[in-house]
Amino acid sequence: MRKSVIKRLALCLAACLLTGGLVGCSHFKNAEIVLTTGLTEKELFKVGSSVCTLPEAMIYVMDYQTQYESVYGVEMWEHDFGGITLEEYVKNIIVSQLASMKAVTLLAKDYEVELTEAERERVKKAAGEYYQSLNPKALEYLGVEREDVEKLYGDHVLSRKVYQEITKNVNTEVSDDEARIITIQQIKVDSRESGENILERLEEGKEFLTLASVYSQDSQLSYTFGRGEKDAAYEEAAFSLEKDAVSGVIEGEDGFYILKCVDNFDREATEANKVTMVERRRDEIFSKVYEELIANTPSEFNSRLWEQVHFEDWTDEDEQAGNFLEIYHQYFE
Repeated sequence: MRKSVIKRLALCLAACLLTGGLVGCSHFKNAEIVLTTGLTEKELFKVGSSVCTLPEAMIYVMDYQTQYESVYGVEMWEHDFGGITLEEYVKNIIVSQLASMKAVTLLAKDYEVELTEAERERVKKAAGEYYQSLNPKALEYLGVEREDVEKLYGDHVLSRKVYQEITKNVNTEVSDDEARIITIQQIKVDSRESGENILERLEEGKEFLTLASVYSQDSQLSYTFGRGEKDAAYEEAAFSLEKDAVSGVIEGEDGFYILKCVDNFDREATEANKVTMVERRRDEIFSKVYEELIANTPSEFNSRLWEQVHFEDWTDEDEQAGNFLEIYHQYFE
């Protein structure tokens, strides 16, 4: 397995485990780190006054372990992938995600956010369902009590509500042109002269893709993209083309291009991009608040306790534990 494959799967799981658009960056590197014995034997870290216990972290460990082992099997955790084991890599992600969520709960008071009675009841029901799904071996592996599960579900819900409160006034209006997604075929060459020669052949009636497959220095001949994804000259030319139109020779940052427009307005992709753009606006607003919080919030981390955690074989042959995140979505999505 290549390290890049590991990273893609890890990032995918990171996105799934976080709630309300929170990003999984490292929070201890920006805060004051104190490797401490001041935490209790079950406390893994503290961000400000918000504490994460080892049993809470073990719930994430089990979810990640189940996801990875379902794809790659149980034998990969100690393999070296470029100076770090997969176990170490995933453990870093777990701590980062939990730190993100725990830190955000610190903002609840400032923004007057709290769980409703109905939400507290759903938290209890979700925790009960998850806890009841744990067989004896899983319970022993996690060292978890039902109260730990309730606390983790509660923090998930609270952090999501805080995010929504902070970003509630984001501008959700996005025009078709702002979000427009197009599809372009291209021929990339190393000089303007080469491009002019290819243009002459196109004018003689040669097929664009035929020439592209022979002369383009980029093995990918077709690109679908929106604004801000290409350099300025390339983008300006691409977005000015009507369907089936061919550009002149364009000097880009890394070569010369001839472009042909395959689709100058992909409606479905454009609508999806509008959603993405609004979410990006939310994240930008939230990040400013969050970064200020982290810059001024001390953290303590029990590295020795975390070093003792290993992804062990806890499963019964015919019995699996419930998935924490799936149960969360059943109750709160």
